[in-house]
Amino acid sequence: MKNIIIYICIITGLLVFSCKNEKPVDETVNLEFTKQYEIDNWENARTGLLWTLSFLGAELKKDSLDHAIFRHDSTKFNLDLSKVGFSPKALKALVGIIDSLKQTQEYTIKNSIDLGAFVSLLLGSSELYYKITDAESDISIKLNKYNNEVPIVFPVTNSLISKHTRILKLYTKGPVNDWLFIAEEGEGDFFKNTFKAKAFEVFDIMPNGQLRFSIYDQNSKIINSSPKDHSEAGKPAKCLWCHELYIQPLYTNNDSVAGYMSQERFQEIVKELMFKLSLYRKNLKGEVDFSKTQDHSFVERLYIGYMEPSLIKLSKEWNIPLPKLKEMLKNKRTHQHAEFTFFGQIYFRDSINSFAPFKPCIVPFDVREESKK
Repeated sequence: MKNIIIYICIITGLLVFSCKNEKPVDETVNLEFTKQYEIDNWENARTGLLWTLSFLGAELKKDSLDHAIFRHDSTKFNLDLSKVGFSPKALKALVGIIDSLKQTQEYTIKNSIDLGAFVSLLLGSSELYYKITDAESDISIKLNKYNNEVPIVFPVTNSLISKHTRILKLYTKGPVNDWLFIAEEGEGDFFKNTFKAKAFEVFDIMPNGQLRFSIYDQNSKIINSSPKDHSEAGKPAKCLWCHELYIQPLYTNNDSVAGYMSQERFQEIVKELMFKLSLYRKNLKGEVDFSKTQDHSFVERLYIGYMEPSLIKLSKEWNIPLPKLKEMLKNKRTHQHAEFTFFGQIYFRDSINSFAPFKPCIVPFDVREESKK
């Protein structure tokens, strides 16, 4: 119960912050990078941080991240969030979050927060992600400017995501920053015209070229993750994992539905849209290089490395000698990550947090999937 209270404090920190006028605004945070595996390095972590800030909407002009980072030593650094190109509203939200993080026991003792924990919190907490990216609280607010546009519609009859029925709607008549993509998850039959939407998985394009995700329930209100009884889409962080470089992939063959376009035509349209988006991103001339199609994976390495740490990482993070830590955790089960097998033997953090020499920063139980907190 205490952990949940701490987490709620972090979530509401940005709201509390607005009432704290008695001290100067501090837009910086101390972070610590600890290796997950032997050949892990700072460049990997820096790339992961770069993409994380970009996912959250930072403009990230050329060299802006290096100007925002002051290295204390080989592991600890200070990040000035005011120098990477966040909007005033996003920066205010971030300052509230880091203000709350600085009140935690971990920050008080170490004068820093683990970089992986920071990424896990900002991307894995849908509430914080929505605040930073300024997502609309109701899908009707988002749809207001599309009243006069008829969307491209494609029914997905064979989906890897949906458990029932899915319809894709694309509003793409205007410039890239005005595009809107909606996946309606629901029940009913395309052929009998009985489909009813139960949830809406939505994304648009932020000025920095990244996709911004939000999920809404059947009453059009924003929610933290797509309902499990209708979809495997999970949280916005899981959407990022699948869509960060390709806006609307189809992984399966779909049946033709009378009155709707064919899959071949839909894929042609998506290809045309991707070409336009790629041109838009190239013209930004920012620090993120969208042509490096695997760079986004360094974000996953950061948050997965924190949620599922190795002995090497824990030893540095907790400042406990490796032999001693190995003995302490000898009865705890390890596993290998299905994708990042080079992590070696790793732990689920929730199973070993009681051994930490301080109360760790509280992050969501799961970054990608629906969780209690």
